[in-house]
Amino acid sequence: MTLPFRPSTLALPLAALLQATVFPAAAAEGWAAIPLRASLGLERVELPGREGMGLVSGALLFEAADDWFVGPAVYGAASGQRGGFFVGGLQVERDWRFGGGRSLTAGLYAGGGGGAAAPVGGGLMLRPALTLWQRVGPGWQAGLSASQVSFPSGDIRSRQLGVVLAWDGVFRHLDATAGPAGPGRSGLGLDRMSGMLTDYGIETAAGARRRIGLVGARAERVDASGAWRWGIESAAAARGDAAGYMEILATGAASWAPLPQGLPTLRGSLRLSAGLGGGGSVPTGGGPIGRLVAGLQASPAEGWTVGIEAGELRGLGSPLRARVAGAWLAFDLERPDAAASLPVRTDWSGALLRYTGVRRNDGRTLALDTVGLKLNRYVGEHVYLSGQAHSAYAGQAGAYSIGLIGAGVSGHPVPGWQLGAEALAGAAGGGGVATGGGMLMQGVLWAGWQPSGGIGEWRVGIGQARTRQGGLSTPLVELGWARRFDLGGR
Repeated sequence: MTLPFRPSTLALPLAALLQATVFPAAAAEGWAAIPLRASLGLERVELPGREGMGLVSGALLFEAADDWFVGPAVYGAASGQRGGFFVGGLQVERDWRFGGGRSLTAGLYAGGGGGAAAPVGGGLMLRPALTLWQRVGPGWQAGLSASQVSFPSGDIRSRQLGVVLAWDGVFRHLDATAGPAGPGRSGLGLDRMSGMLTDYGIETAAGARRRIGLVGARAERVDASGAWRWGIESAAAARGDAAGYMEILATGAASWAPLPQGLPTLRGSLRLSAGLGGGGSVPTGGGPIGRLVAGLQASPAEGWTVGIEAGELRGLGSPLRARVAGAWLAFDLERPDAAASLPVRTDWSGALLRYTGVRRNDGRTLALDTVGLKLNRYVGEHVYLSGQAHSAYAGQAGAYSIGLIGAGVSGHPVPGWQLGAEALAGAAGGGGVATGGGMLMQGVLWAGWQPSGGIGEWRVGIGQARTRQGGLSTPLVELGWARRFDLGGR
């Protein structure tokens, strides 16, 4: 059965997800709090030829100064015929507050991306906007936005109205000056991270099956019983003929203890995920997809869980059908029921990367520029795990995107300076870049400098990126800024 889609069908599940995971309850003992705003927006952009494309946006903004907010945001196609259109970048907003719970926000978004053959040029997207807000409950705001979406090196220029829903909360982190921290979740209120390998067997119009492999990551919150989990996940094609395919899904799962009783950590599970996907010539229509899988999971060691799953993927409003098989490995981030939280270093980074010589499918070799977000969580004093996402904004490769996971090491040989190295692997594709099946490996050597009295660290790096197939091999240069937080650990 084909399900009709409207952009509003994503609003309620994403609203519930953000409300549940982004805003942990505040606690004074040992914690510091940064005001935070998460928002979900819906609007219709007009492409050349009067083609309409529905956009869903999600933003996570931190208060950087009084009434100034800054943070990452992502836009994705949710209706029309451009499934797989994604743009990631940075959003800055300034608030003016009036009486009666009303406020006005002026914002500017800049990011890179594209997809689904949209005419985005190099991929840079600019979106200035004004939003009129009305408070509709404790921590909740509803707004009407007026915005302009443009790709300066492409052919998209559109003005439109939209609707926005936002939640106000706090980002909690450990404050060393306030003494030991009491119980409670820190950061974004997440309890577990997972790395995923997934295989899709897509039914083609000729009745055959087209197989693609995906690499991805999942972040979840777990209820007190451990039986229910919900969160968000993202994956991209790394094997097969669908380089450039990407998906971002809200996800929820239930687990229970199956027979035999002699294996106490073995549990059955059922997971439902829904969101946006497309690219790589995967027929997702306007972009909405849903997936239902059943699986088994076990805990071989405290804080670690491994699982396998199988099920079906369907397009919501498109003919997409695929069998799903996958495996995942998860590690616990923190234990909110513990009497006290152990500090674990976590770095958030924004980065600009230049790949100096990237081979294209037409035989050319050109430089390519990306904008990205990194999250590094330390598992030792000098060792960290890293998750990264990057999208092209210049270099005639709009729609080229990268998702990476890996590990790194760092140290402080000189006060105020930090040196490090990281090794990463993941998926890349789109924008006419010759990435073969999509598997990408990347290594970086970096140096960081923290100004005296500053709250962040400037970083520069050099490295190399290469694909397993497709012939891409290029040096890279990186410029970034990182902010350290000490979050709760298990």
